Amino acid sequence: MKQVEIAYNKYQKELEKLNAQLERAKRAYDKKLAVAQKYGVENWTPEDRYEWSLTVPTTESGFFINKADEKKNGAWWEFTLAADDIEDIEKRIKKAEARLESAEAEVNEYYAELDRVANLKAKEELMKLRFEQEQKEWAKDGITLEGRYYGYTPSGQQFSIYSNNGFANRSLHCFQLIIEGRT
Repeated sequence: MKQVEIAYNKYQKELEKLNAQLERAKRAYDKKLAVAQKYGVENWTPEDRYEWSLTVPTTESGFFINKADEKKNGAWWEFTLAADDIEDIEKRIKKAEARLESAEAEVNEYYAELDRVANLKAKEELMKLRFEQEQKEWAKDGITLEGRYYGYTPSGQQFSIYSNNGFANRSLHCFQLIIEGRT
């Protein structure tokens, strides 16, 4: 398994964990909502909670004297924190989805590159086969073909063939033959 596949699997597992975490957070939120509704604090804003805290008796340290007020305050805080947890997890899920999408693109690019390499290898094999066929064809005339456009004549002289570099149509089928340095 390649690094891009490992990263993709890691992001996929991370996303699965975050979705499971979101489900747990939603269940916890529902419980906290029920408690907040019991105390009538489910619709409070932070300002509402602050205004309320000024109206209830507290100690010099700022702790609530009445246990019912303490429970009401705790219900609001837990409900608010549960809502914040869900929001935070949803943001993390969006980021994880973006990372997963990016990793998926990298994996797809990796496999496309593997396909290109496989196709290139197949083309190279085809070119090698064609060159072997050309060698056999030229060998019928006694010519030894060492490379695509060079080799030895039947009398053992070295030759090379160059294509014309013109812009006319004849350049497509005209070549220059050099045998032992003579054109």
